[in-house]
Amino acid sequence: MSWRAKEQRRISPIAKVEGNFLESKLPTQAFATLETFHQAAQCRADRLFSTWIQGVQAHNRVTLGWIKSIESNPQPHIHAALIAATPLDCVHAATLWQAMVAPRYSKAARIKPYRRGLCGLGYVLKRLGNTAEDIQFSDNIASFATGNGNSLFRTSSAERRQRRRIETQLSQDSGPLSP
Repeated sequence: MSWRAKEQRRISPIAKVEGNFLESKLPTQAFATLETFHQAAQCRADRLFSTWIQGVQAHNRVTLGWIKSIESNPQPHIHAALIAATPLDCVHAATLWQAMVAPRYSKAARIKPYRRGLCGLGYVLKRLGNTAEDIQFSDNIASFATGNGNSLFRTSSAERRQRRRIETQLSQDSGPLSP
């Protein structure tokens, strides 16, 4: 059995359904597996991830959304799907993470352009329904969804500005959401 087939088996049916739904709604641009050379507490991993996201945004000059899960086996690592209006520089993103966590650890980051139809979002969500799940979504993720309409919840002026910025970036991208 191939590696890909084994990984597909590990994804729960609910994670596959949710992953496929999100894939149809979000302009996912990259899939990342991020490791640290040393054990890192979850709060430190969250801080590192936040700093890394800011660096990737600054380099690509685009607002990012993300979905991430933190797994502890075999060592703590993060799986993340990066959502943006335009393709991302995956080489820079990997180099940035490696520089932040372990400059000499060449396998600290594996970041590739997102390929639709391979259940990448399902893989990020694979622990959905598990009591030990740690799946997180960026606060701005709804702004990237196609056909999201108006929110039923009150928003602040900062949230409305961010939504307009994301909508502008999405409207400037002439490429389709599908492969």
